Amino acid sequence: MNFFEKLGKVLANNIVWTVILVFGLILFLYFAGGDLIAGIFTAISALVVYVCVALLYGEYKKLSKASSKPVAKKAPAKKSTKSKKK
Repeated sequence: MNFFEKLGKVLANNIVWTVILVFGLILFLYFAGGDLIAGIFTAISALVVYVCVALLYGEYKKLSKASSKPVAKKAPAKKSTKSKKK
């Protein structure tokens, strides 16, 4: 899988976090200049964006590990027969 396929799959599987991320980005861009209230909204929006990105990045890494894990087959163990001397 390439980057955009994995990113699309992560965003589609975590649609709630994706919607919150987009909403947080919109709020951040809207309130990104002005007075104290605007600064508080900006800080909260930035925090929401940071949390969403961190969670989605964690899911992206899980997907990368799961899809790139090679499947190795083990050879069956050989039984050894040793004769005992008395």
